[in-house]
Amino acid sequence: MSEAIVTAVTHRALGPMLRLTLAEGLFFDLTHEEARTVSRAMRAVAEGKSTVDEIYMSPIASDRDFSAKVTADGLVLEAVSPPFRLSWPEVGALAAALAAQAG
Repeated sequence: MSEAIVTAVTHRALGPMLRLTLAEGLFFDLTHEEARTVSRAMRAVAEGKSTVDEIYMSPIASDRDFSAKVTADGLVLEAVSPPFRLSWPEVGALAAALAAQAG
């Protein structure tokens, strides 16, 4: 299991946001709308309701894009080195945490 967490943060210009931290130094600051969008996409692929092969978003307040390939075992973020893997249970837990905190 990864150390992934979702926390509330405040951006100096954009106001309240959510930080999706996947590992030390690997995080994405998301507006609440971005968090809801990523949450829905993660849940859809985890539940087999979407057949997309990638989830992509360029968050307005982050220095890197969220780009995750869908695999049989979960999601793989290839924009970082080494690639970061999330299992389906982790994807589901993060989707739920993002949805709960984004409202």
